[in-house]
Parts: sequence; structure tokens; C-alpha cells
Amino acid sequence: MRATIVKYLLGICFTILALPIWAANPPGLVNTLQEAADEPDLAVHQRYQYQDELQRDTPRGTLAGFTNAAYEQDFELAAEYLDLRYLPDNMSKDKGPQYAKKLQAIIDRNLWIELEDVNDTPQGVANDNLPAYRDAFGRIAINSGHITLLLQRVPSKGGSIWKISNATVAKVPNLYDQLGYGPVVEWFVDNIPEGRLFKINLWEWSLILCYLIGAFMVIIPLTWLAKWLILRSKSELKQEVAYVVAGPLRFFLAVVLCRAWIAHSSISAGALAVIDSGFLLMLAVVWLVWSALGIFQAGLKQRWLMRDNQQGASLLRPLTNFVRIIFVIIAVLVWLEHLGFNASAILAGMGIGGVAIALASKQSIENFIGTITLYSAAPIKVGNLCRFGTINGTVEEMGLRCTQIRTLDRTLIHVPNAKLAEMEIENISEREKIRFKADIRLDYAITNSKQLKDITSDIRTMLEQHEQVEADPLRVTFQGFGLHGLQVNVFAYVATTSFPTYQLVAQELHLGIMDIVNQHGSRIIPVAPIATK
Repeated sequence: MRATIVKYLLGICFTILALPIWAANPPGLVNTLQEAADEPDLAVHQRYQYQDELQRDTPRGTLAGFTNAAYEQDFELAAEYLDLRYLPDNMSKDKGPQYAKKLQAIIDRNLWIELEDVNDTPQGVANDNLPAYRDAFGRIAINSGHITLLLQRVPSKGGSIWKISNATVAKVPNLYDQLGYGPVVEWFVDNIPEGRLFKINLWEWSLILCYLIGAFMVIIPLTWLAKWLILRSKSELKQEVAYVVAGPLRFFLAVVLCRAWIAHSSISAGALAVIDSGFLLMLAVVWLVWSALGIFQAGLKQRWLMRDNQQGASLLRPLTNFVRIIFVIIAVLVWLEHLGFNASAILAGMGIGGVAIALASKQSIENFIGTITLYSAAPIKVGNLCRFGTINGTVEEMGLRCTQIRTLDRTLIHVPNAKLAEMEIENISEREKIRFKADIRLDYAITNSKQLKDITSDIRTMLEQHEQVEADPLRVTFQGFGLHGLQVNVFAYVATTSFPTYQLVAQELHLGIMDIVNQHGSRIIPVAPIATK
């Protein structure tokens, strides 16, 4: 019961670590032979009809049977594939299951077997410089050179069968001391319940998890100290940097340290293949670069805001997100290429799909191009008061798809950037001063030339003396004899960009003009004379 609970808990903990196993399962790995034994249409069954109940008629059948038995942790059965005759005095036939277990560990750690390359005839391989009753199925490097692993044809009740040679079995204890699992790994092997999860031994998952936990125990104090020092600094981005150090950087360093430890550990080639798939490392790198781009965005935004570049600052967020997405796509493609997929074919497929997507999202692409046009030409900026055709309003936000405009009635309008880039835009906020213009008409009946001269002179003097009216250009001229009165034109510029301020100045000037006209005994008449009875 306890073993069942342990298996269940380990299965939950390790599932997330096994996500890339489907992509990282090498075709030549010995542990994958279980599937080959379950499919009756494979070449191992097509080429020879086995007579022996354990399929030991050929070298390939013997290796497949041994591997499948070891995969199922049935080392009693695996021992049936070993030639346990004539062993050295210090070895016993009764320990056949132990020898089978150790031999499988040696093969797992040091040898790749392509089953299709193993001979599948009762005679074995001819002309291999070995006796007719022996075949080699692998070579392993040791300290003193190389060891050849042999299969041997031995007598049986029905004739002869193939087994793993007793010469090879005799070398298993010494080979295991050099190439087998170390004492730490053996502790996991002895104390973790037998079983497999995603074709990897539970004890290997336990070892990997312990390495990862140990890496975090080493990295967390270091990153905590670094975070504490960063928060005590005077940097404006200390909060953002501290988050990166305590989050993605900590995870990245722990994964790198864990991989370094595992690379020098005694685990099987199958478990190493899962680690070498780089799934956790890819996640760590993506998270780290994603967060680093956020720091870059925050720092550049502060710098541009200090330079009053609000438009560039507002563009940083969508551009940063765009760069992040591109990086994630590239990282995934590199990871898939590492796993053995053809990234070029994937990109080609994405290109064909991209054409269809581009046709379906034509309007979105136009808006994106319009956004680039608006940001490069910069006819408007966030906060500008502009006239867009018949719409007057303030630019509140410029996005990748549309621009938000707050009208004078306080309503919010979203204008697509593609349409906005083609509109005639009058940027009212960009003017450096505001024009003051007044056309007045004086009554013919009560205005003579002297009065007209005095009125124009006094109006000009009033404008020149006003502190917010610019001295040049400034004109007060008698334009001529109009249909309804003597026409006087007043033209000047008020030195302000604030429309409320301009309105107050214009009010003072208009009232001053009225007072001057009245002082000189004249009066202002409208465009059309008022009818009298």
C-alpha cells in the first residue's frame, strides 16, 4: 500500500518534468524496444518465425527479449537470456537476476542499440572475425580500452539458442564497478519503489527532482542576497531588477546547476535524453529574456519621459511585446531543431499559413502600417489638441490598431490608424502663438477722416502696449469704403498656446476697441444695417 502511494505522489511531481519526453525519445534507445515487441508487424517478427518460447532463436530475438524483460523489471525472466554456465568461482548461477539487472544498467548508461542492425537469423553474422557461434552486439569504452559485448549460441532441447555470452556475464561485476551506478544512485534504486513514468524509472525521476531541489537550495540564498543589495541601492529600476533576480534569474541558475550535476551523475541514457531535451532550460531562458526586456522598456521609458518624448514612451509597450513574441517563436523553433524537428519545414508551413492569415487580416495589417507611419512622421502626439476632419479632440492614446481621441464633448472616439494616416490633420497644439483678427465697420454718418485716423492710431497703441500681444506682425489699417461702413482691419498675434488664455486676452482687446471707438464719437455697425421705421 505504501509503495502504491509513493508511486502516485511521484507520478504527480514528475509529470511536469516529463512534458518533452514525446519529442525527446530517441529511436535507437534500448528502452524503446517495448513498443517493438508489442507490434506484430515489425521486422523482428516478419524476418524469422521464432520456435523458442522466449524467442532466443536469433541474436535479435535474444536482445529484444532481454531488453523487454528488463524494461518490465522482471529480472528473473531476463536471467533466462544469460548464459550462466562455466562462470568464475566467485560468481553463482543463482545470482542471475542480479547480473541481468547490472548488465541492463551498464547498457542503459553506455550503449545505444539499434535493434534493426542486429542479425535476425539462427546462424548469426558471418565473416565478422568471430567464431560462428558468437556475435557482437556492442562495444563499451572502459579505463583500459574497450570491451566487446557478445552473444553466444548454446545447446538447447530443440537444438540451439542464443544467449548473452558467459564471457560477457563474467565481466558484469567489474564493468558495473566502473560503469554502473554510484552509491548515491544505488540508494535511490534500493529505496524508491520499482516502476516507470513516461518510460523513465521512478528512482531516476526522484534523483532529478532532488538535484533540482538541491540546486534551488544553493541558488536561493545567493539571489536573496543579491536582491537585498539591489533594493538598498539608489537605482530607479531597483524594484524591476530585484524581481528579475528573485524570479527568472533564480530559476535559470537553478536549472543550469541542476543540468551540470546531472551531466556528471549515474543515470540512464533515457533519463539523460529527457534532460538534454532542454525543456526547462528553454522555459528559463524565455522567462529571463522576457523579464529583461521589461527592464529595458522601463528604463528607456523613464529616459524618454524625462526628455518629454511621450509619443516614443507610449510606443515602447507594444513594441516590447512584439519583440517578446518574436523571441518566443525563435526560441521554440531552436528548441524544436534541437529535438530533431525540421525547423525549416515548420517555417515553410508557417509561411503558407501566413499568406492566408495576411489575407484574412488585411485591415489589421493596414492599421499596423498606419501606426508605423504615424509614429515615424509624428504629425500628432499623445496630449495634442487636433482637428481630424470635422472632429476636434485631444489624442489620449496611440495603439497598434487605433488611436483614442477625446472630443470637446468628452466623448471617446477610436479612429483606425490606417484611416487616420490618410486624414488631413490640423495639430492645434503645435502652434507657437494664436492669431487675433478683428474686422470692424464704422458708421459713415458720424465718422470723419480725423476720427478714423485717431481710432486706428489708438487701437495700434493699445495693442503695442499689451504685454501678451507680439509687436510683429501687428497691423491696424483702414481697408476702404465698404457697402455698409468704413472698414478697419485689426491683425496681431497673442503670445500664448493656451486657448483659454487667448480667449481672455481677446476679450480685453475687443473691449478696448469698443471703448476707443466710443471715445472718438463713432460707433461700430453690423454687416447689414438695422432696419428702422
